Amino acid sequence: MSISSIESLSNEIFYEIFDYFDASDIYFSFSNLNHRFHQLINSSSLLFKLTLGDLQANEIFMNNYQKIFLHNKNQILSIHLWSTENTNEIISSIIFDSSFNYLESLVFYAIELDVLISVLPKLTYLSRLLSLTIDIWSNLKDLADIYRLIFNLPKLKYIKFAATESNDDDITISLPMATNEQISSIEYLIMDHPCAIDELFAIISYTPYLRRLKFLSLTDRNVNIRSLKPMILPNLTHLSIRIYRNILFDEFEIFINKLNSKIKILSLTTTFEDIAYLDANRWEKFILTKLPQLEKFYFKYRAYFVEDYETPMYLGERDQFISSFWLQRRWILDIEVEFENIIYSIRPYQKRWYEYDTEHKLINSSDELSKSIRLSLYEICLERWAKTIFINDYINHALNVTQIYQLEIDTKIFSNQLMEILRLLPEVNTLKIYSLSILQQGKLSEEELEFLYFLSNKNQIRKICFENMKEMDELYMLSLICSHVNHLQINCVDYVHVALLTRVILTQIKSVSNSLLRLLCFCIQEIHDDMIEKLENMIYVENLRFDFMIKHVMDKIYLQWK
Repeated sequence: MSISSIESLSNEIFYEIFDYFDASDIYFSFSNLNHRFHQLINSSSLLFKLTLGDLQANEIFMNNYQKIFLHNKNQILSIHLWSTENTNEIISSIIFDSSFNYLESLVFYAIELDVLISVLPKLTYLSRLLSLTIDIWSNLKDLADIYRLIFNLPKLKYIKFAATESNDDDITISLPMATNEQISSIEYLIMDHPCAIDELFAIISYTPYLRRLKFLSLTDRNVNIRSLKPMILPNLTHLSIRIYRNILFDEFEIFINKLNSKIKILSLTTTFEDIAYLDANRWEKFILTKLPQLEKFYFKYRAYFVEDYETPMYLGERDQFISSFWLQRRWILDIEVEFENIIYSIRPYQKRWYEYDTEHKLINSSDELSKSIRLSLYEICLERWAKTIFINDYINHALNVTQIYQLEIDTKIFSNQLMEILRLLPEVNTLKIYSLSILQQGKLSEEELEFLYFLSNKNQIRKICFENMKEMDELYMLSLICSHVNHLQINCVDYVHVALLTRVILTQIKSVSNSLLRLLCFCIQEIHDDMIEKLENMIYVENLRFDFMIKHVMDKIYLQWK
């Protein structure tokens, strides 16, 4: 397209196009083309977004940003400096004054302390500054002075403050409680640095209009939460907390009560091992009485398994996370085993790998939801981390809290290991497995055959997903272990893989009179309509099956029969 044909486009279209580009790219590409583009670039209708990232063409940015600041500072909407190399040089060169009359958003990443302290007072001249993100790299012991300067910014609505290299144990925020003359306009506060509860209360005394709050409780300093003066935050609806030390569930309840807020979305992650956090009945009572407006709940509790440490066990009533309270809200318990951690999570229900059948029906009934508690194993041989700790210890810890109905194994596992895990989890009804290694070469021993026969008759598994099946022997062994399967899903490389598996599986079914399998699902990255037609023709021509339905849904091919 020639310059003359480009110029036939209206100014409004150019403004829309420029909205997708960084200011330095616009300046580099268009500023010297001709008079019209020169006028466009200098028009007050065009607002610039200036971004420097480590992955961007920094040379273009560095060659043009000073020209933009010199000639177009009254058109700059945002300055986002994500680079670790040039941030302090650029910030030091900017003269922040009232001529930045459209500047709304600033990001300072890897900023040095002296540069930040010098620039924050100047930001008070920015009449439209709404958003400020700071990532300071400093071993600063007290963040109080920085917060004082932040609270002086007259129009600020959003602040994210990260102190990357601060020592977790030594850092303090020695702010006094705010007076009526010290009120900030901030509505969104993200504190990505250590903060004790009493320090948090001092900070939020400056922000009575707060809508969203996120903070870390990461300090060994004991605080008497009961003695803290209650806050009144009537607009606070979103609260996100990460607790790493020293806050019991009792104290968490007191903390929430003292906020006097109508929280709608609560996210809580705790690595402090107070087993009361796993008491579903207590959570239910607390939410109904103290958080009646709560719409979404995200919760994570980590328990550690290490040598010479007795991991706290839940000893209360089991299976309480499937009461009507939890199921009506579709807040479901998930459990993960990863290295030395077992992680218990509560979150709004997310569809499972098997959930969409060929009719696109979602799981809705309380009975189905109550059977959706899932255990995900990202590591099987945990003895490599601790010689006296085994996968059984993690599973038994989980079984003290809840029965497990769904199992996902995201690593290669030997068949004997799988059988042992399934022996511990007799109620599992769906299995998703990465890869199955056949340990035995040749015939199984009499003892192993007896155990296999016992397990295949006892387990409840009806649905299986193979993520990375390499050999047909894997499928054969899994069919012996799980003999009641009616839904089989396999991730495939291409159509040839799909056709091969279809031929082998349907041929096997023809030779077995009592097969329960009724649904095959093949996942493949690229599916075309001609694949479906070819597969359907192959099944008919080779007399593999006649009473079937084949359907393409997104990245899946469903083959179903009665």
